[in-house]
Formats: sequence, structure tokens, C-alpha cells
Amino acid sequence: MALSHSLGSLQKKVIDISYQAGREIIKIYTDYSDFEIESKSDNSPLTIADKKSNEIICQELKRINQDIPILSEEEKEVDYSIRKDWSTFWLVDPLDGTKEFIKRNGEFTTNIALIENGSPAMGVVYAPCLDTIWAGNKETGSIKVESGK
Repeated sequence: MALSHSLGSLQKKVIDISYQAGREIIKIYTDYSDFEIESKSDNSPLTIADKKSNEIICQELKRINQDIPILSEEEKEVDYSIRKDWSTFWLVDPLDGTKEFIKRNGEFTTNIALIENGSPAMGVVYAPCLDTIWAGNKETGSIKVESGK
């Protein structure tokens, strides 16, 4: 699955997606004094922030290229017999650190990576409480963006 974007321009789009998801997470983090906590099949917690950020990320990644499959912690599990043949896919954890989110200690991130032929080609990690992004790709290297700079 060839991408029509260079990794640099694609990374900018994924950074924007991370910001969108992070803004939704922070909105829930600050506006809700209480929210429902569900348990996933592995007994790890799941909140509305996990669901909303996943919805934003998956919707926006599909706008970039709907032919690239998404493997997300919050989506329906894709059997290995299917995903083993994926040469390119998005690997997503829309709210890494749900327990920390629940504890309200600020130590959580959104994580989005593009995997090509079994290796990361590009990745973005956003810490919403720090307003800090770490991003990198195999074409241009890595960057750190704090408060938009």
C-alpha cells in the first residue's frame, strides 16, 4: 500500500490528529468530576476519553487513506490470521495510561504509529497535560514540540 504523502507531510497530519484527540481527552479530564469506568476483556480500564479519542483518531486516519488498516487498542480485535498479511498499518493507543488518567496524575499519552513491513516508519506521541509532542519518521528524524513550538 503506497502512500501518496511523504512521511514529513503525513507526520504533520498525524500531529494534528494527536492534538485533536488530546484536546478531547483534556476536555473530559477537566470538565468531568466523575465518569464511568468500564473493564475491557483483559480487566484493564476503559473510559469515555479512551472511546472519544479513539473515534477521532480512527476517523481522521481513514480520511488520510481508508485502505490502510488500523490496529487500535480500543477497536475490535483483528485476528492474527488477517493482520499477519498487513504490510502497512496504523498502530494506535488512543489513551495510553488510562489508569493514570483515572488517577488524574497527568501521566498519559496518545500514540499513533505507521508500521511498514514490520518496522515503524513514523510515530507521534502526545502528552496532553504537558502539551508536548514527540514525533519521528525514518525520512526526517525526530522532533519535540512543546506548546506548539
